[in-house]
Amino acid sequence: MAAHGGADGRSVQEPAITQGSESSAFISAGSIDITPDRPLPLAGYPERRRPSSGVADPLELNALLLRAPGQSVAILTADLLFVTAELKARLLQAVGARLGVDEASLLVAASHTHTAPAADPGKPRLGPCDPVYAALVAQRATELLGRLASIDPVPCHVDYRTGAADHAINRRRPGWHVSLRHLPYRGVRRAPNPAGPRDETLHLLTFSDPTDRPLAVLWSYACHPVGFPARTRVSADFPGVVRRALRDAHGAELPVLFLQGFAGDVRPREIGATTRFARRLAELVVGALFATFTPAQYTAWAGSLAERVVGVARGALRTRRPIAPQCRRERTALSALVAGATAGRDVTFQRVSLDPGLHLVAVSAEPVTPYGAVLRRIYPGAVLPVGCIDSVFGYLPTASMLGERGYEDSAFMQPFGLSGRFRPDLEGVVTGAWERLAR
Repeated sequence: MAAHGGADGRSVQEPAITQGSESSAFISAGSIDITPDRPLPLAGYPERRRPSSGVADPLELNALLLRAPGQSVAILTADLLFVTAELKARLLQAVGARLGVDEASLLVAASHTHTAPAADPGKPRLGPCDPVYAALVAQRATELLGRLASIDPVPCHVDYRTGAADHAINRRRPGWHVSLRHLPYRGVRRAPNPAGPRDETLHLLTFSDPTDRPLAVLWSYACHPVGFPARTRVSADFPGVVRRALRDAHGAELPVLFLQGFAGDVRPREIGATTRFARRLAELVVGALFATFTPAQYTAWAGSLAERVVGVARGALRTRRPIAPQCRRERTALSALVAGATAGRDVTFQRVSLDPGLHLVAVSAEPVTPYGAVLRRIYPGAVLPVGCIDSVFGYLPTASMLGERGYEDSAFMQPFGLSGRFRPDLEGVVTGAWERLAR
């Protein structure tokens, strides 16, 4: 039996290795640069006002196109805070027919890095969107997918491997909110909660040719990319560090796709104790706090995660199955989840199953960790929970979080430009959508 981290960060058991026959699928994969060539506002921190002060590491789009009998699948991942439904619609209009994909079989997702320019004009409080840069992203995405449609595909199979990291921590801790701007009140703070749920599962899909030469790697992990310490410099954050490590292991030109997991309530776990007197004094009053990584701490944390991912990629094979994709998608009115939400806004639910036991299940939100367990109850086999697709409306809390006055259950709404209140039955609406996609 293989083990990976469950919703509480502990190990859960997976089925033993299985191996199926060779696939009749074909793959094309590639990457393209989207690093800005001038200072731009970055997206993710409302208090950050200055434009970028330089580039720490490049931003990329990575994509793959799978062609199988009866179904093609395209996946595009972006080193951005968010993508948009408009970007996806533009891609379908430009190259959808050539790719052989539609709204259900094209998956467009953001890594959720907080140190990239905004490409979503709908959330200006998180960072104003430069229209020229957004147009560049769309043009480069169209170029990349068009290239995949035109080059000769290569026969492939997919190997699924899984392992456990130990790099995230829950960020919702009950406690007192103390501020000069309001009276103290008890609720949920954004602070380290070692007892809170987290999912430490590392998912890796390696697409290889008949000689087992890797053609593309897709990996997934649930953790907010907020660890990069130089917040005014452009960076892909930890997905970029892992990408470079996988390329060092498998080839410099390897397309590496990253899908953000259900990371709404988790972020990097701090390494080492603080030496800052003011923070230690504050922690005596309100408990442990988060602080920005030092460069050395970030390098150690991200490097350790990259080493673990590469170790899983080189590890024992868990499953190899024929690629037999099935894709489904549905939209639900946001008002079904949020009373008072603006009419015409939707939430996207999408399933891309590479075979009956290997599923990418996605939503246009930032779901909290417990929703991963919901997916594992609904779908047989291996499930990769995916957030940050299409136009993200905001966070997706559980019903038990409502009224806790935390960021993920209510305080996020203003910076996301959202008004209203979550309905008490939101979990039923979400679960119902995923159950319908499973049929």
